[in-house]
Parts: sequence; C-alpha cells; structure tokens
Amino acid sequence: MRTLGIETSCDESAVAVLEGNGRVRFNIISSQASAHAPYLGVVPELAARHHLEALPRLLAEADRRVGLASVELVAVTRGPGLIGSLLVGTCFASAYAWGRGLPLVGVDHLEGHLVSPFLHLDGTPAREAADPALTLVVSGGHSSCFLLAGGQARPLNRTRDDAAGEVFDKVAAALGLGYPGGPVVDRLAGRGDPARFTFTEPRIKDPAGALDYSFSGLKTTVIRTAQTLATLPLPDPERPPQEIIDLLASFQRTIVEWLLAPLEELMARHNPKLIAASGGVAGNRELRMRLATWGERRGIEVLVPPVALTTDNAAMIARAGQLRATRGELDDPRTLRAFARAPWKTSGGPGGKPVFPIL
Repeated sequence: MRTLGIETSCDESAVAVLEGNGRVRFNIISSQASAHAPYLGVVPELAARHHLEALPRLLAEADRRVGLASVELVAVTRGPGLIGSLLVGTCFASAYAWGRGLPLVGVDHLEGHLVSPFLHLDGTPAREAADPALTLVVSGGHSSCFLLAGGQARPLNRTRDDAAGEVFDKVAAALGLGYPGGPVVDRLAGRGDPARFTFTEPRIKDPAGALDYSFSGLKTTVIRTAQTLATLPLPDPERPPQEIIDLLASFQRTIVEWLLAPLEELMARHNPKLIAASGGVAGNRELRMRLATWGERRGIEVLVPPVALTTDNAAMIARAGQLRATRGELDDPRTLRAFARAPWKTSGGPGGKPVFPIL
C-alpha cells in the first residue's frame, strides 16, 4: 500500500511517502542540530517542541509535492527513543490515520535501520532482503550486528557501554568541535595520519560476549591524550593543531577497525549472502570504504544505504511499516502506545535474546 511514514524518535522530524513496492516518492528531514548544538547534545523537551512545530509543515510539503489523497497506510516510529518525541509522532500519526480512516502500524526504530540498506533514492523499488544477511547497525544509540534470516532479525552482539556514534559526539564535545560530532571528526580525520596513535583493544572476559563491542575506554583515552596535546576546548575548532587532527584520524580508524572485527567470525558462523551496514555512523566515509574493501577481498556483496538514509528518516519507517502490514500487524490508532526503552514487540530467540519479526 502507498505509505506515509513519520519518524520522531530523537531530534529529526521526518516524513516520507513510499509506493507499495518500496519506491521512495518523497523523503524530507527537518534537522534540529542547530537548536541542540549550544548544549552539545539533544535536549528532550526542546526536541519534542520542535517536532510539534515541524510535522504539520512537513506533511503540508508532502501533500504539495506528491499528494497524500492516495495514501493507504500510515507508519510511525513508536520506540525506542525519547518519550516526548515519540509521543508527538505517535499522537500525530494516530490522529491523522483516525481522521482519514487509514490503517496504522507502529514500527520499532531498529526495524527501520535494518531495512534501510534495501532502499534507493533513484526512483527504483526497494530491493528484496537477502536471506540470510548480516547487518551492522551503528548509530548514536546502537552498535550491534543482526542476522536477517527466515523473516526475522536476531541480534548477534551488542555494545557493552557507549555506542560508536555516541563516542564520536562525546569526543568532539570535549575537544570543542561542536555537535553532532561524527561529521566533524570524519571531515578532520581525512587530513590526519591514522597511524600516529594506537589504542589498546578492550578485553571482554565473558566468553558469551566475546564478539561484543566496548568504546568507553577508547573515548576516555582519546580525550585524555588530547588534553596533553592542546588546551581544551580548542580555541579555534576550525583550525586544530596537526597533532589533534592526527589523533582524530587514529581515533576514527580504531572505531572502524573495531566495528569490523567481529564480521569475520560472524560470517563463518552464519554464511550470509551479503553484509549490510546502517545507522548514522554508516555514513562515515572511512567505514563505507573499509567495509567495501573488506567485502571485495572476501567475495561477498556489501550493501549500505544512500548517505541521506543513514540518519533517522521516515522512508525506512514507511518501508518497515509496509512489511509489517503485509503480515497483518496493524495497530489501533486509539490505543497506540510509545515505548522509550526496550523493544516493544519481540519474541524470544536463542539464549533469550529478542528476535524482531520484520521481513
């Protein structure tokens, strides 16, 4: 069904319209980065107010550009995320669906990221997901590998502390480089020497979590090293000393290497047909380059979303909603709830891990 997607899980207000085959007809994002930049992070109440202001404007623009009269389904992110932001999106979507008599489906935010590598922005239909596929979801809130198989997504590992995107933001904030930190570090790291600094890999003693990630120690080490190289925050963030640029290049290289490290073992265990990456950090140039090279050497296809679909967007929510609707998993707009934390709809997988029925 032609689908209207709405995404408000954090600080991006987004609206998209997809055809029934997953072709993206309209995709727009209203960023709040400038509003939160003075605070070096997202202020939940401020984010919710911006969603309230942005959604009516974005919906009007969608109607003007592609028309909403023929929309047959409404899909909205219902969790996880900031509860105030989620409430704005779910209430808005529920009211719109109820007012027009349209079916409504609530989507887990991770489901959207998992399907985003199979979307295009060139007017072509969405690609069918390979079975099995191995997907790395890496953003400000998540750093995990998932196995997409049999119409379900099963998490294979996780971060024990900070997510990779969160570490980018915190290091950038400590150095005075602003928010969000990922794009700034990516830009500066391209001018540095990634081999100048080396960092000790984390040691996870739990055998069951041997493939898990841990980035908090790296974050602390990079910040402390920067304090020995320059005065923090940097007096001129636009022109950092070369030592700081080299440190950022080494820092970025290390995160990318650690993110890719479990893939060899996971590929041997599960024999996927392709490797995919999604989430905000999947827009990082070095990660995209290193992942493509990794796939070429091993003879396996690597799939990443267009950069515009790596951040939080409504196109991925609309597509995940379409896939749920085909299984008859619709929600009542009068009772749809938002969930800020744990996955709101999972079934038990091996070892008690959740399984997302998404494909």
